[in-house]
Amino acid sequence: MVTAQTRQFNARLEPFSAVREFIERFCAGAEAPRRTGEELVLIVDELSENTVRHGYPSIEGRATEWPIWLTLSVSGRDIVALYEDAAPAHNPFDNIVPPDYSGPAESWRIGGWGVPLIARIAGSLRYEYSGGRNRIHFTLPIDRTGM
Repeated sequence: MVTAQTRQFNARLEPFSAVREFIERFCAGAEAPRRTGEELVLIVDELSENTVRHGYPSIEGRATEWPIWLTLSVSGRDIVALYEDAAPAHNPFDNIVPPDYSGPAESWRIGGWGVPLIARIAGSLRYEYSGGRNRIHFTLPIDRTGM
């Protein structure tokens, strides 16, 4: 069985391929199906995109390094994930409102589906701000057979 693993990445300077590679190696060691790994990559990609677009740019003086931390472990038949950043405290799951596409296409705003998508895919989703970090805890089932 795979042991818990934590990696730090620079959200602004490192390509997301480094994060993807870490997730794929972990999922292979956990014997998770490809779909689980793809969902985990999607969630972490959305979280890190929000960190880069909204979290760190709001810091006065703008740091040169924008760290994110990803901790993955296995509990029972779930992958347990902890995504962290050191941006100002913000719970993206406080008020989840998907974009409204009911009007004419010219009025549609681009984006806005990431947080609602994460809330739909991730299990046991929980946010906290602790130790100067935003911490988003969530799980994904390793095996979906019988679901």
